[in-house]
Amino acid sequence: MQLGLVALAMIILSSMGHSDVLKLSKARRQTRVSTEGPPSCPKGCDRCSEYNGCIKCKPKLFIFLERNDIRQIGVCLPSCPVGYYGTRNPEDNNRCTQCKIDNCEACFNRNFCTKCKEGLYSHSRR
Repeated sequence: MQLGLVALAMIILSSMGHSDVLKLSKARRQTRVSTEGPPSCPKGCDRCSEYNGCIKCKPKLFIFLERNDIRQIGVCLPSCPVGYYGTRNPEDNNRCTQCKIDNCEACFNRNFCTKCKEGLYSHSRR
């Protein structure tokens, strides 16, 4: 019953020339999803989203996903922060990947620890 009333109201509004309101709200939603290139994107970013930050970085930069509560915000960096290592991919974004080696504070890649947690020493870089 309620669905029928909503549909009837939309038909009446569109026949009265209020269809521009519906088009405007749809256009507003689409612009929030992604914005292409500068000037609205942060420095180093080729493509970005109003809500998720950078989606694609310029060449040679790494995309790092910062956590903000349940959201992830993309940021372009020249190198990855401590605890992450850079993975280069010429066909896609260069990414910062979290180091997951046990007791490792910093790593060069997924198998090579460069700094152990305090009080521990490296054995074969693992």
